[in-house]
Amino acid sequence: MAQNSKEIRLFHGEALFRVGQIAQEFYMVNSGAIYVLDEKGVIALKQFFAGELFGIPEVLAKGRWSNTAIASGITVLTRFDASHLFRSLDEMPANQSDFIRHIASLA
Repeated sequence: MAQNSKEIRLFHGEALFRVGQIAQEFYMVNSGAIYVLDEKGVIALKQFFAGELFGIPEVLAKGRWSNTAIASGITVLTRFDASHLFRSLDEMPANQSDFIRHIASLA
């Protein structure tokens, strides 16, 4: 596993991040699921399952999480530091990097 990534395990109902926290990492679900909840914490607005990446637009925008994300069942994720994403963008041709950053700003 790369130096800028780390495997993390969450128990059912454990929060991955909460509203207002700075989005400094993005994630890939290895097993289990992550539910992104509405502001009351009742309705799942988004679900992410094994093999899915999430959090890239928030990291690119250097924003804050607008919702809380919790684990559904025992969940294993790979956490990637934002620096990995920005380093990758810096290595791309400028027009591609600018396009990706622009799309992320719309999220």
